[in-house]
Amino acid sequence: MLRKLLGKVESGRFGRGLAGLQAGWQWEVKYRFFVARGVVLRGFVKYEGKIFAISISPKSYSCSCQDYVVRGIRCKHIAFVAMVELAYEAAERSAHRQVQEVRSL
Repeated sequence: MLRKLLGKVESGRFGRGLAGLQAGWQWEVKYRFFVARGVVLRGFVKYEGKIFAISISPKSYSCSCQDYVVRGIRCKHIAFVAMVELAYEAAERSAHRQVQEVRSL
């Protein structure tokens, strides 16, 4: 599901999301819940004093940034979260651990 979402992110925004990984952006997970077709995620992307609320599910996604709110497109923040979550899942699998759900809403 997250790979599919990343595949639909415009290349410039994908690159800026990837740059966010290198720049040390933070993803604060408030909610991670596994469903039949993927995962439901809610949380905040934080960097340079900015905070954006992110929500991703198998059927929808949203961000509180202007790119998403005004233009309705998959933004760099959504791309960043998808990348971070894929990396987290891969790290947990390589450590032979199950990815944990987080429920704090």
